[in-house]
Amino acid sequence: MKKNKLKVIFISVGIVVFISIVGLLSFYLSKKLTDKNLDNINWLRKNVSVLKDSSLGEDIYSVNKNKNISIYNLKYQKVVNEKIEKLLDNSSQEYIVIYNPYGTNKLSVNVYFKDDDFDNLQYEVSSSKDGINDFSKELVDGRNAFQLIGLIPSSKNEVSITSDALEEEIKFSIDLSDVASIGEEKLKVEDGDSDVELADGLYAMLGNDSDEEDYLAFYDNDGIMRSEIPLIGYRAHSILFDDDKMYFSISQTRIVEMDNLGQVTNIYRTGDYQLHHDYVFDDDKNFLVLANNTLKDTEEDCIIKIDRETKEVTELVDFEDIFKSYVSTCELDTKSQRDEGEDGLDWLHLNSIEYVDGDVILSSRETSSIIKVSNILNDPKVEYIISNDKFWKGTDFEDLVFTQKGDFKIHSGQHSVRYTAGENENEYYLTFFNNNYGVSNSQPRFSYKDLGITNDNPFQGDVSYYYVYKVDEENRTFELVDDFEVEYSGIVSSVQELDNDNVLVDSGTKGIFAEYDDEHNLIRKFTAKMNKYMVYRVLKYDFSGFWFK
Repeated sequence: MKKNKLKVIFISVGIVVFISIVGLLSFYLSKKLTDKNLDNINWLRKNVSVLKDSSLGEDIYSVNKNKNISIYNLKYQKVVNEKIEKLLDNSSQEYIVIYNPYGTNKLSVNVYFKDDDFDNLQYEVSSSKDGINDFSKELVDGRNAFQLIGLIPSSKNEVSITSDALEEEIKFSIDLSDVASIGEEKLKVEDGDSDVELADGLYAMLGNDSDEEDYLAFYDNDGIMRSEIPLIGYRAHSILFDDDKMYFSISQTRIVEMDNLGQVTNIYRTGDYQLHHDYVFDDDKNFLVLANNTLKDTEEDCIIKIDRETKEVTELVDFEDIFKSYVSTCELDTKSQRDEGEDGLDWLHLNSIEYVDGDVILSSRETSSIIKVSNILNDPKVEYIISNDKFWKGTDFEDLVFTQKGDFKIHSGQHSVRYTAGENENEYYLTFFNNNYGVSNSQPRFSYKDLGITNDNPFQGDVSYYYVYKVDEENRTFELVDDFEVEYSGIVSSVQELDNDNVLVDSGTKGIFAEYDDEHNLIRKFTAKMNKYMVYRVLKYDFSGFWFK
């Protein structure tokens, strides 16, 4: 009996093992086949369709695709565009509504008109949810296809489009009851004492760090999410615009080009480098990117150029070479939290870049320094350093440090340094978020306390600041000409001077951003529920000429 039982057990175990092996083999083969198919445009043409979706509403179309197809696949984007063009060619309807056709904005619909380019089109979105204000915008003139953003997830939405060019108002309903946002739908809002109007535009939350899916979110002046773009990972560090296209990063290695209908029309890769924190256009609209060279042991200390036409990646400067004698005095930090894939010597930690007439102005968090580099595209040379002179004393670079003019607390751990022209070419202004954070992990024996900076915790401290320096290159000086206290954030964060002279400040580790008037009085403050530990950067864009008039 025991032998029979053992035999049955062995047979059962064998069957289970066999089934498991077959299952794993089938999974591997199907995955391999699927991966191959996902990059095959003919397979995509057969397996992607644009059909009416009754769950969304009457006469609302949506795109059907395999869930494994990435929206950031140019062949997929091309196939969707082909399907839409065929649908429009075969339709006799005055207009067609397609929900989020390219997968890049789950809070949007695209409206395609059969004939004519329209001027003075306006639209309004109303939600069935309580406490949600209507969202209305005027669309860009001279088009016959539009992306309408502003829909509210997990609710029914009513959309109306009006214009003198239309015989009658267009109305349709779209039900997003089954569509959930990744991020927070409505932020906590507190009004300040100022009665100055908020600047027009949408607040772009450029990274709410998460262990789950990453995203780029846009919020209106009431703190309501009006657009959400999924990312592959990491953050969208900034948004650039050129020729009706929008550019933003979707991972540590990719920047995408997206048109005003949500179609991804190009993808730019960083090669052997990882994007870190910021990027700008040069005069030819090529990307200048702060980057890690993944083939070496130091990190966050390079600038690369990505040619938008050829997509060629060129290293413009490796600061390890320029500051070699200083780097040799630095220590590897093995204790602090790092971004994914980053574990090398973080001795410089560049976190913002401004391009000005062939030169760049950089922010280095790790050295609490603002650095100007001339001729970045051809023959890079460090022109100056704005920092406390004690930090660079005794190094080969102490003669590059400008003189502090006036008695004020020096900046430390700063972020988001931005340039404004001054009265003459030798004088200008630098605006930035002064974190007031006194830690340099690669120089653990340097004492920020001797400079009056006592905060050494990135998440808990007394105060940070909005700072404006006036820089005089002729006399090699800098002075503090404007400042005010803001919520403390030891790391990340941003400031932005808006077109109406308001100031937008993001205190990243608090998950708080706020808009102030030109007298530094609070207009409105927004607080986000953080997915993990920070809201990386918040900037405001009006999307004029892109989505809106």
